[in-house]
Amino acid sequence: MKALSLLLLLFLSITSLSAQQIESEKVFLGYKFTLNNQRLDLKAMKKLMIADKEATRLIKKARKNNTISTILGSIGGSFVGIPIGIAASNQDGPWVLAGVGAAFIGVAIPISIRSNNQALEAIERINRVNSSPPNPLQVTFNFIGNQNGVGLALSF
Repeated sequence: MKALSLLLLLFLSITSLSAQQIESEKVFLGYKFTLNNQRLDLKAMKKLMIADKEATRLIKKARKNNTISTILGSIGGSFVGIPIGIAASNQDGPWVLAGVGAAFIGVAIPISIRSNNQALEAIERINRVNSSPPNPLQVTFNFIGNQNGVGLALSF
C-alpha cells in the first residue's frame, strides 16, 4: 500500500510540474524568466528542458553564447575602463585601447541578444509542450487477485 501511495504521489507531482508555465518578461536588452515568481537563470532552465530535445539544444546554445558574450563584454569593459582611469588621474590615457574595448563590447551585444532569443525560443517551445494535451495513452488500473494475494495492475 505504501508503494501505491508513493507511486500516486510521484505521478501527481510530475503532472503538476509539467503543467507549470515559465513566464518571460521583456527587460532592457533581454528577457527575465520566472517560474512560480522565482527568477530562473540559464542553468536552472536547462534542468527544466529535459522533456524536449530541441528545447535542451536551444538552451545549451543560449548558455554557450551567454558565456561568450560575458567574456567579450568583460574584456571590452576593462579595455574601456583602463584609459578612463588613467585619464581621471590627469594623465594621457591610451585611447586606442578604449576603441578596442568598444569593439569588443560591440561584438558582445549581438551575441547576448542572440542568447536571449535562443532562451526565449526554448521557453516558448517547452511551454507549448507543457500546455499541449498529453498523449492519448490509455492507462488502466485493475485490481487483481491470485494465489499470491491481491494487487493493483497498471496497464498502458
